[in-house]
Amino acid sequence: MNPKELETKLRDLLSTLMTDNAVACKAAKKEIERLWHHETEAFKISAKVALEFLPKFDDIKTTKNKEAFVSGLKMFYLVLGDDYFDILKGFTLKVVQLEDGHIRRAMEHVADWLYISLSSRTDPYIRSANNKMSEKQTSEHIMARKQYLDYVNEVEILLNKYDHEDGNVEYIEDMKPSIHKSLQQLWARLTESSVYRETLEATTPIPLGIFERRKEIEHELIRMLRVTHSDFDLGDIKDAIFNESESGDMQDIIRMFDDGNINNLSNVLELVTDAWNYFPHKSLGGKCPREMMSNY
Repeated sequence: MNPKELETKLRDLLSTLMTDNAVACKAAKKEIERLWHHETEAFKISAKVALEFLPKFDDIKTTKNKEAFVSGLKMFYLVLGDDYFDILKGFTLKVVQLEDGHIRRAMEHVADWLYISLSSRTDPYIRSANNKMSEKQTSEHIMARKQYLDYVNEVEILLNKYDHEDGNVEYIEDMKPSIHKSLQQLWARLTESSVYRETLEATTPIPLGIFERRKEIEHELIRMLRVTHSDFDLGDIKDAIFNESESGDMQDIIRMFDDGNINNLSNVLELVTDAWNYFPHKSLGGKCPREMMSNY
């Protein structure tokens, strides 16, 4: 099937999702996925037809069709996420604020593909064959970082707007279905990734003294991981500190060095404490406790 024919076919399928019954919608979603798998190259060229339908979303008459349409966007998000990120982000944040929980849930699943696209472009370890990024790759990398942080910021603004919906519930899984819960799940997906930590760490200005001490601690941690023959690496430690939520998290980090040799324990305790104080925490907006103390 050539791209022009596929474009017509995709328009028909998207129209079905917007207007037809449940059986037809289920068949349409299966056909979209089949076309992606069997007409991949043509699909990539034709997928932008979906952008024509996003502004028509509010005109869909039933919530069932709205849910079907959103869930049918999965393959389109996969293909269009890189080049049309801002459009898809805007649609995502609009839909995730709707009252109907089924539509929001469908959007959360589809939005995973937008996260995958964004994180793959943001990941600082993506390099060309000669281990250097081209000028174009560097530019795209900088843009992706900005898009990532802007996306998180916009979700956080909406979280503050709907904060009253869940009271003082501590864990997302304990929240009742609500717009706030959907936003929390979206935010967690974005911010629990090591890519987000690395992006925030690379773009947040820090005092020179803290930067230098942080690098020293990193080297010491790598050495100690080797000494204890740990199965973990520096990234695991930094992720655990960044996403800490309870005091017991520090004990989990100490256990990463457990080799049964009690003689290493005092060195590990001191080193992990330094790492905890000098490495960034998500709860502190990407800053470290030592930096916060310096500000005061």
